Amino acid sequence: MTEPDKTVPANQPADDRRELMRPEVELLPGRNSSRYGLLFALGAVLLTTLVAAPLYFFVSLPALKLLYVLAVVVTGLREGSRPALVVAILGLLAHSFVFNVPHFHFGLPSQDDLYSLVIFSLIALACGPVALRIRSQFFELHLSNRYLEALRLLGQDLSVAEDTAAVWRATARELRSALQTDCWLLYSENEVLHSEPPLETRDEKALQLVTWTLGHSLPTGRFVNERDDSVWTVFPVMHEGKAVAATLLHFNKNPDRLPDFDRELILAIMRQAAATWGRIQLSSDLEHARVHAEMEQLRSAMLSSVSHDLRSPLSAIMGAAESLCLLDRQLSAEDRRELASMIRMESHRLDSYIQNLLDMTRLENGALKIERDWVSVGDLVGSAISRLKRYFPSVRLEYHAVEEPPLLYVNPALIEQALFNIIENAVKYSPPEEAIVIRISGDDAFCRIEIEDKGPGIPEHLLEKVFDMFYVIGEGDHRKHGTGMGLAICRSMLAAHEGTVWAEPGHTGGTRFVVEVPLVYPDNRNDSFNEDL
Repeated sequence: MTEPDKTVPANQPADDRRELMRPEVELLPGRNSSRYGLLFALGAVLLTTLVAAPLYFFVSLPALKLLYVLAVVVTGLREGSRPALVVAILGLLAHSFVFNVPHFHFGLPSQDDLYSLVIFSLIALACGPVALRIRSQFFELHLSNRYLEALRLLGQDLSVAEDTAAVWRATARELRSALQTDCWLLYSENEVLHSEPPLETRDEKALQLVTWTLGHSLPTGRFVNERDDSVWTVFPVMHEGKAVAATLLHFNKNPDRLPDFDRELILAIMRQAAATWGRIQLSSDLEHARVHAEMEQLRSAMLSSVSHDLRSPLSAIMGAAESLCLLDRQLSAEDRRELASMIRMESHRLDSYIQNLLDMTRLENGALKIERDWVSVGDLVGSAISRLKRYFPSVRLEYHAVEEPPLLYVNPALIEQALFNIIENAVKYSPPEEAIVIRISGDDAFCRIEIEDKGPGIPEHLLEKVFDMFYVIGEGDHRKHGTGMGLAICRSMLAAHEGTVWAEPGHTGGTRFVVEVPLVYPDNRNDSFNEDL
């Protein structure tokens, strides 16, 4: 399309906002019509004469002239100097015709009448400019209030805007309200042109103007290009020297020009919208940078942990296997059993690490399917203890259960794995001679499982941090056996069942982990439960 003329720099801010907001004479409705002013003057003279007639018998003639002075002042303040001069002349003629002797007869004007005419004329000439100034100040105050109110309402909407679409919706709504005209905000995201509100028009001219404005960052259309006879006007929403959106205006009343005040109001609203858009974009960029940094930190920690913790069992397995291969004839039967046992134990340990990594990946990606079934909490705890005995045959456990352990509607494998991770963590950090205490309790809503060790304990400020990914509290040689994934996986598995787990100081030292799983019974289960059945 042909490049529009840039005759009016619409995006150039004014040096003095008061000058832009100053009303022009033609913007004062009904105050410059000669016919209206003349009719008002005639009515004022007639009304004053009718009021003065009954007062003629009670007051003097000079006092009656004061009524005409009042008529001159009122007309001058309301309609200007010319109608006030008409009242001054006609008022003196009416006073002379009606009240001077002989009545209802025009005689030669006296010297007092001439003095009165001069004074009336001076009053009329003085009232006109004063009235115009008062009306101009009043109109300017009205425009200023409209300007500030529009920005205030827009600021309220933008303060709660959470995304860019909300910014453009609020801006378009306020422009429509302030200008009393059709307005759209168009912006481009991923090469697709969006509109707030939706633009229901097939006018290709409007879309061409918007595209040109977004590409050139300049206003175009009517009131900007003198040769453009379309009904559309487009202003760019500028941010850091670039158009991030375009304001498309369609004036229903089809005015001949765009008032300076409306132009300044449009630009002020768009500047505020652009600033809010920039703030949201900056916040989004910072959030993306933070997430990216956390992902990089997590990836680095995972690689470091995996490389260290997987290397240890692999090295033990490879060393034991090489010893069996190279020293087969030199080893006794007891040595072979010990090496074979080491290979088995380290293989289970390696399998546990890999399984934890897989479970955490599935939980984070939402790919782990929750297949629920009814199972006794006692069976889950017993199964976890049985698995633990295979890896720690000498561990001491104290198991306290209620007479009738409640039934849980859960995925048995996931809950068992969560309990196993917590019990295994307690075994690692508890002295060998101390027992791990496991208690089962609950109420009508939750089943509670408490696992308490006699280890060194966890500082209160770290009780929540131990559930973070890859976080390990180092205590001597225990650190080399931990990846910091077990408790994080445990919390994720329980959260998938609407349950939770937390840590607190134990009764006699050490740490107590409390697991809560909600109880779901057939008489109060929800719709999702019925679908699962």
